[in-house]
Amino acid sequence: MARRTRVRPFGAGIPAGRTLSLVLLLFIVGLCVLRARQPGFWTWLAIDDSRQLVLTDHDLPQNQFHTTVKAHKASAETGPASQVINNTLPDEWSSFSNEAQPIEDRQALQQVDMPAYWRLMSWTKSESFLDLLQRANPQVLFVNLWEEPQVHRGQPVRLRLNVRRVLSYQAGENNLGITQLYEAWGWTTDSKSFPYVVVFPELPAGLPLGADVNAEVEFAGYFLKVMAYDAYETRRGAPLLIGQLRLLQPTATNSPTWPKPREMILWAVGIFAAIGLAIAFGIRQFRQSHPSLPVITTSNNSETIRPSLVEQTEAPTVSTPPTFENQLTQIPQERSSSTELNNTLTPLPDAEKTPSASNDQAWFNVSDSTAQTSGGIDLFAQPSRPKPPSAER
Repeated sequence: MARRTRVRPFGAGIPAGRTLSLVLLLFIVGLCVLRARQPGFWTWLAIDDSRQLVLTDHDLPQNQFHTTVKAHKASAETGPASQVINNTLPDEWSSFSNEAQPIEDRQALQQVDMPAYWRLMSWTKSESFLDLLQRANPQVLFVNLWEEPQVHRGQPVRLRLNVRRVLSYQAGENNLGITQLYEAWGWTTDSKSFPYVVVFPELPAGLPLGADVNAEVEFAGYFLKVMAYDAYETRRGAPLLIGQLRLLQPTATNSPTWPKPREMILWAVGIFAAIGLAIAFGIRQFRQSHPSLPVITTSNNSETIRPSLVEQTEAPTVSTPPTFENQLTQIPQERSSSTELNNTLTPLPDAEKTPSASNDQAWFNVSDSTAQTSGGIDLFAQPSRPKPPSAER
């Protein structure tokens, strides 16, 4: 039986529907990779809603936060300040160095950390934001605080934070007159998905509270320690700083943020590519529903391939081409039939013996019975011509 193979203009490897689905899937994966490269996308992994700056179990009961810890009795110089006190004063720095000795990095905030904690808060309250910003070091990176916390402890640091969370809580007992404290979590360009924790006594105007904030702020304050916290059953660490901050740009809730030009270009290219693929897929489906493609017909007895145009609803008519052996068997049969036909021919009498014969008379006659049995006249036979009368004269 003949085998019919349809020629596909786009190849017969993968169907068009699967190809289009694969391309769209790759496009979606590319967008996800592009979005995942942004550090702010992973901040929700590093911050847990249920966590605060927790103490160890032996310091506080379970579910108690560091805000309930009573502040250490401040000395006379750490009371409500009428003059600027900071790390530049020798007495202040000496007192802070003694209070910071029991601090352990990469551990939760503990009771022994609170004297140094409130001393840094008093330095922050006694100095304006601009003065503190001028003295702060902008070259300190996340890796510096993580690898060398002893070197930078108590030193002013300047950060440009992308804040994603701002919390508020009641301050513990203290001699500074502070009743409310604020805590912000954010990342910088060098820290990527690793967050900073900054504590400040005053909330800037325009900075909202909540677990889903999108704002850019500038922070200036003192580094205390690398604090450990629990996030999704994983122990993590973040630098803890105490200072002041100011808002640099409106939050996402106040003004819409437009995509960057690069993102807009990528989105435009992706949309046009998807439209082009959809058009190509539609054209392909239309051609398949209205086929006018050649069909290759292959015979079982021969390797000859004859392309022919057929309709999709009709089966093609397959004709077996003659072979060389069949032609050789047909030649003797044709010769035998011509010989039998010649034997049935009856020549006419000679023109001299039959005066009534004319030139218009037929050269030979074929009997009806012979013509019916032979099935035709052999055109290759050579009948005898009668001689014209002029030739004998």
